[in-house]
Amino acid sequence: MRAVKRSCRSAAALVLVLLGPAPAAGQPATRITVATWNIAWFGDGIRDGVLRGNQRGGRFLRDGADFERLRSVVSRLVDLDVEVVGLQEVENAAAVRRIFPRDGWELFLSTRETDPEWSQRTAIVVRRAAGWRVERHPDVVEWSPQGRDRHGVDLTLTRGEERVRVLTVHFQSGCNAQPLRSPEPRCGFLRMQFAVLKGWLFERIAEDVPTVVAGDWNRFLSRPGDEAAAGLPGEALVLPSPGSAPACWDGFFDHYVDHLVAFAPRGRDVVPTAFEEVLYGAPRSARDRLSDHCPLVATFGFEAPN
Repeated sequence: MRAVKRSCRSAAALVLVLLGPAPAAGQPATRITVATWNIAWFGDGIRDGVLRGNQRGGRFLRDGADFERLRSVVSRLVDLDVEVVGLQEVENAAAVRRIFPRDGWELFLSTRETDPEWSQRTAIVVRRAAGWRVERHPDVVEWSPQGRDRHGVDLTLTRGEERVRVLTVHFQSGCNAQPLRSPEPRCGFLRMQFAVLKGWLFERIAEDVPTVVAGDWNRFLSRPGDEAAAGLPGEALVLPSPGSAPACWDGFFDHYVDHLVAFAPRGRDVVPTAFEEVLYGAPRSARDRLSDHCPLVATFGFEAPN
């Protein structure tokens, strides 16, 4: 595989394009473009200021111009032909619909029970124009023993002969790089979450279905030699690529915590054909009103090997 890197620091994005082999003759390839986006305590506009942690305790609530910027990000995702977006830190359906309109996107919101103190849910939105038929599975809740931690939304997408399983996650923070067996309690919790995820992934591998896990892993999976990344089952393809650094907010962060991870079924390869980090095109002072995470977009092909 050869890599071509193009860089653009304007309002658009930093782009990394990976060119892989063409589909083998006679083998229908499955191809999908997926994004992940943590929108940082994204509320419905009702009592947002009292929601615990929301935009620094309500000190940086979004105004009309901020929502316009966020809607422009969604337009950018459409321009990139994004078909599926895994979302994190959304309060409810009304919040999601502030920027993902109903006529353009089908919404699947986490079933996690919340109250004004705990407004973080995950969700998946599927672009209607992409033509996917969606089957929803029960949320993955086993990594939430108290019911208060963020559940995983789990979908199967079908389009003709193509079929892809998509899961969005938002894992425990506070153990970005430490050993998972560290005495730090948050590392123990994250270790449990990874164990649940691996069990879920082994089921998908047994089903021979292409799979993408998109989300805020709260782990530096792209740091070379990361223990958690090395422990993923099968031939996991982790994007961003190991060793890459975020461009979000002019490189404010040293490592990615958001990742798109793909798993190919037996007899097929997963081929990344494009990756992009979508920047906000706003001054760093807007970070607390927009999000401290930039959306990541990747196109995966699941193809028979040459």
